[in-house]
Amino acid sequence: MLASFADNLSARAASGGLGETYEREGEIHQVLQALASPLKGRVVVLGPPRAGKTAVIQAVAARIARGDCPPELRGKTIWAFTPTSLPGLSARGNWRGLLETIIGRWVQQPEIILYIDEITRAAGLPNTDDDGGADVADVLAAALKRLPAQCLVEADDNAWRRFIEPNPDFDQIFLPVRVAAFDLATTRSVVKRVTEDLGVLHGVSIGDDALEQALDLSQRYALEKAQPGKTIDMLRDALAVAGTGTPAVGAARLSAEDVVRRFGEQSGLPRMLLDDSVPFDEAAVLRFFQQQVLGQDQAVETIVQSVSLLRARVHNPARPMGVFLFLGPTGVGKTELARTLAEYLYGKRERLVRFNMADYDHPRSASSLFGNPWDTDVSARRGQLTNRLAGRMFSVIVLDEFEKAAQNIYQRFLQLFDEGLLINGNDELVNLRNAIFILTSNFGARLIESSRLGFAAGESLEAREKRVLSETEAYFTPEFMNRMDAVCIFHPLNRAVMADIARREISELLQRDGITRRRFEVDIDDEVIGHVVALGYSAHYGARYLKRQIEKIITYPLAREINARSGEPAGGGIRLFLKHGRVVSTFLPLGGAPAANTTVASPPPVSLEEMRAALPVLAARVEALEVFHGVAGAAAERSAILASMAEVGFWDDAAAARRRLETFQVASSTVDIVGGVRQALDRLTTGSARPEPSVDELARAYKFLLGELPRLEFTSWLSGPYDGAGAYVEISARSKQTAARQWAAELARMYLGWAKQRHLTASVLGEDVSPEGRRVTLVLAISGYGAYGLLSGETGTHRLAQMMKADGKETLERLSATVTVWPELADDVLPAAELDQKARPINRGGLLLSRLTTQVTVRQPGSERRFALAGNLPADDLALEARRILLTQLHLQGAPGAALGAPGEIVRSYQKNTKDKGVVDHRTGWRSLRVKQVLEGDIQAALDAFLKRRTAAKE
Repeated sequence: MLASFADNLSARAASGGLGETYEREGEIHQVLQALASPLKGRVVVLGPPRAGKTAVIQAVAARIARGDCPPELRGKTIWAFTPTSLPGLSARGNWRGLLETIIGRWVQQPEIILYIDEITRAAGLPNTDDDGGADVADVLAAALKRLPAQCLVEADDNAWRRFIEPNPDFDQIFLPVRVAAFDLATTRSVVKRVTEDLGVLHGVSIGDDALEQALDLSQRYALEKAQPGKTIDMLRDALAVAGTGTPAVGAARLSAEDVVRRFGEQSGLPRMLLDDSVPFDEAAVLRFFQQQVLGQDQAVETIVQSVSLLRARVHNPARPMGVFLFLGPTGVGKTELARTLAEYLYGKRERLVRFNMADYDHPRSASSLFGNPWDTDVSARRGQLTNRLAGRMFSVIVLDEFEKAAQNIYQRFLQLFDEGLLINGNDELVNLRNAIFILTSNFGARLIESSRLGFAAGESLEAREKRVLSETEAYFTPEFMNRMDAVCIFHPLNRAVMADIARREISELLQRDGITRRRFEVDIDDEVIGHVVALGYSAHYGARYLKRQIEKIITYPLAREINARSGEPAGGGIRLFLKHGRVVSTFLPLGGAPAANTTVASPPPVSLEEMRAALPVLAARVEALEVFHGVAGAAAERSAILASMAEVGFWDDAAAARRRLETFQVASSTVDIVGGVRQALDRLTTGSARPEPSVDELARAYKFLLGELPRLEFTSWLSGPYDGAGAYVEISARSKQTAARQWAAELARMYLGWAKQRHLTASVLGEDVSPEGRRVTLVLAISGYGAYGLLSGETGTHRLAQMMKADGKETLERLSATVTVWPELADDVLPAAELDQKARPINRGGLLLSRLTTQVTVRQPGSERRFALAGNLPADDLALEARRILLTQLHLQGAPGAALGAPGEIVRSYQKNTKDKGVVDHRTGWRSLRVKQVLEGDIQAALDAFLKRRTAAKE
């Protein structure tokens, strides 16, 4: 029966299967004498993890097997098992009956000594209530109290203390024999003898340098274990890898290099902390941190100095590796510096463990963080701090917004920061001396912004920091601040730093799978960087807001261009540039033949003669576009400004320099409009004149011209002052009818569909419902060159007639909605009017947006002018758009040539499910029978007809 779940240690000892035990003669003798004693016969071997408890018991089994023991123990046999290996512990098993059978047979065979390893696991087994709450520990205690049988058990000190509190009988039944950890000299002697045995077993000699390296590393870093076991474990682990035939070890000798490499793989620690022979270049380390965390040199230098202390091994080993307090506003690099430290020390940014201390603002939350000793669940007793750090021997622990934690949590951390040790609710000693704690707080930012602190305008940075530290100490208490290795103050980021951050973030963006997998080469103009920083700079929100702007402004144009290339061969260039205040993209096909394995269907080939015949017409079209846009003059102006920028005095007058840069941007945009087709025309002209031209290469340029010229030629019709701008489109319906609201939503989807067809960026900014519910308004933003010029004629009334069934009868339903289009103007054009704004959270569904979370209202003081939006953007973003629209309305009131048209004019009529089905434009006479397609966005022909009519009227 024992053979089915236990191990015969005596048999293994007799066959030489147990290793030697060194320097434990006293402990072995105590165990043998206690087992032989008629008063006890039961022994518990106690000690810290890996001190050698199991080795002592194995030595006892070996002594008994060869008769080197008290006479009372000769002929005895030791069988080893753990409580979890007992039979019948499954949900349907009869564990109690089987255990009592084992105990009954054990009494009948007094030569059997049972050795129960990890006896503390008997508590709570088998986790069922079938026996009225009784567990394996209860049954074992009852049996051992009434039976004379001999028994050995083993347990860690802390685990045994927790075990006997609810099971005090075990403290009376067993005589303790303690196995203490060895000192360093004894450990070296024991490990030396063990390595000789291991070398014979593995066929690999273990050098003295490997032994000393393992001893040093285990003493420094394996803090949760005791000697000599932790050094032996490290050598065994290195030998196991050496046994795989790694080139570094070969088949002869285990070296210090092998020990360092293996421990580095397990821990993630850099070689410079493990191997003193590795050079430490503090300047290079500083550069690494400064490249990752921009604009916070003082904080970075403090952290690098701490790394230098760790490297030199002059830090206090009885405390955590570091405890730092980071003060400053949000988004300035506090968490980024913590992640960089985790990456440098442990190889991965993910080795950071973060706790939001705002979640622990109540005194009762201390039990969830550090463990609740009265909870029945072991996970709850251990607490969230212990559970999340399980298996993470080395970590950077970030305690965000530490000032929001409850006061009793402060006190628990005081001891932890002082000693690096934590006793959780499960009575476990958690050693955190290999961890680095970083506490972050916005406390300093609030002090700097507080008017009561009253920083003088000319106050130096050093004086300001001293005042912040003084206030911080008063808040956190001096004894708390004394436990900080350093306090780092993070300052708001300036625009230059934000530009560097933007470049780095965009560089990381370009490494995403969708770009690298398709082998796209992405070129981003510097103007785009400046545009992103201009929109994303916020001294209050820091770099986080900038990152959101990058995702919003740059990622979508990239995604749109990538999706437009679906089905095409991989490769090519995508260029992002600024055009009329918006980031737009263009695709630049690569030269060379398409990939041989492509399965994309190709259009019929174009002959060389056909392309040569089309050249005069194509050249005339390109030249007409260049004349219309004044490309020659714009190019000359751009070159002149570039030359002047190299002059020393260009930047002396900031206002003049800004105006020149704005002129340069306009000139560059003008040149870029036609630059792509001119380059394609030049390639086609030059290539077709060669003796042996590449037809495939010429065909690509030819097809590019055929596709791009029609899209550019419409610009000749855009003659209004704001025609090249993007557009805001408002669709409103004055009715409580559900059908009227649906008609407004259908018109909005029509404009969104049109924008998608023209590869323009379009989004739903928000919605609004009047307080009485009699009017619904939808607002769209459509960006891209000419969006306003094309859509400006849409301002007016759009009517719908459709047949509806009501009460079994068909009736004709007539609905109307008003469309208003405004240009998306540059900031320097908008008036500097004072506006009041209000924002409040809401939670309701929308027509086009699934959920509306914020309502903003912007008003002009002293007038009835207002604009309201409800959407799902952040309140600041939504308010910014509402302000821009209201300022645009104010500007267009008196701007010459900026008439919006007559809102009451009927633009188009749409008839569905009627005899006269179709769409009619009442201004131009344009008609279409394809109502469904028109309402899906096929309105370009109608827009062209109006633009032609408008151009002809001006001429």
